[in-house]
Amino acid sequence: MDVRKVASFNTIVADKVGLVRGQVTNISRRGCELSLTKLLRRDQYITLKVYLDEGPAMQIDLGKVRWVEEERAGVEFLRLSQQHKLGLSRLCAEQVKLPLEA
Repeated sequence: MDVRKVASFNTIVADKVGLVRGQVTNISRRGCELSLTKLLRRDQYITLKVYLDEGPAMQIDLGKVRWVEEERAGVEFLRLSQQHKLGLSRLCAEQVKLPLEA
């Protein structure tokens, strides 16, 4: 529904069984795509900590896995603090800076 921004952020995903490290490969105001070594299940609830390039990590207090394809999963953000919502909006609004041709 929202435009996704290509990303490469480290993340830690927590579920009822434990923690797993992975990568956020794209992100929007309402969700993200993850690349993980552990398989998630569709409709599973998770918590994410996303480590941005600058500043503190962003905490997604509640996310729901909407789709799974092998090591990839799409997550909808259901609950996060107002502070992290604002940070996410700023992150998604930033334009990708491309190097100028010489």
